[in-house]
Amino acid sequence: MEFQQGSDAFDAGTCVAASLSTVTLGQLEPMLRRFLCGQQLFVKQSDGTYRPKGCQLGLARSFQFGELTRPALSHT
Repeated sequence: MEFQQGSDAFDAGTCVAASLSTVTLGQLEPMLRRFLCGQQLFVKQSDGTYRPKGCQLGLARSFQFGELTRPALSHT
């Protein structure tokens, strides 16, 4: 079951399925763009930012909720 979320009401530790905005994606290194393009799973951190789930290359960078496109709750 998935639902669309208009604002960030997710709790820390929640896993969401989303894509990065094209602006954010364009600011990343070319190698990271290949790994983080398209829909990914992101985990909300206790500081309110999101980190890619299972992508070690992306873990050095966290993202704001506004940088995620169409986040939906994921049950994985």
